[in-house]
Amino acid sequence: MANIIKTKAIILNSIRWKESSKIVSLFGEKTGKIKIIARGALRNNNAFAGKLESFFLVEALIETKNSRSLQILREVDVIDSFSKLRLDLAVFPYIMSILEIIYQVFDEDQHDSVFFNFVLTIMGACIENKNPQNIYIFFLLKLSSYLGFKPYLDTCTSGDISLCERNVFLSISQGAIFCRKCLVESINPISLKKDQFLYLKNLQNTHHRRISDIEISRNDFAQIIQIIIKYINFHIEQNINMEALQLINKKNI
Repeated sequence: MANIIKTKAIILNSIRWKESSKIVSLFGEKTGKIKIIARGALRNNNAFAGKLESFFLVEALIETKNSRSLQILREVDVIDSFSKLRLDLAVFPYIMSILEIIYQVFDEDQHDSVFFNFVLTIMGACIENKNPQNIYIFFLLKLSSYLGFKPYLDTCTSGDISLCERNVFLSISQGAIFCRKCLVESINPISLKKDQFLYLKNLQNTHHRRISDIEISRNDFAQIIQIIIKYINFHIEQNINMEALQLINKKNI
């Protein structure tokens, strides 16, 4: 038996299906990640035309049935097209990367209204913040916490970061910071400069509205992204493929 769900949703991506329709991946407040078919969406006079672009926040009426993998879109209205985002090439890659991560990390039917609204907040913060790279890394840290493997960044395992050497290490398996003096056994530890560690610690413990003034060099930023993605990949046991990451890296060269 079919169910009708009305939900706010972020459009993650879409592909052409046959001559005039689209298969669209949504991240919905009440549905989580879900794939729907929008019949006739490529026709100019269709009610769906122009309403199913990536990054759009929409209100969708979806007919669902457990026996099928593609659900049916019945109605859709655009709440926010994030037009400022599309015009700001300094911010666009970060939002694209966030949506790519959501698409690959989350299973279908895994929904959480609190996390959905957190993603909306992060999208808005990227647009408003003068340092969107801080918001992006903040998102990666909070995603790790949400998925159950929050890195422990309060201090070194010795209890006093001031005793550590210039470089510290992130235990990829334990999510803890240590140095050679801590004598911690770890599989494939990731090297961090102490400044990089302190930057991550500040981001993790600061509200997103107050992190705009936290500074980091371009080289450190690129290294930190690689480190956190490697950490996330280890714990979800897959490799996230992010085309937008290349745009971010080029932007920060």
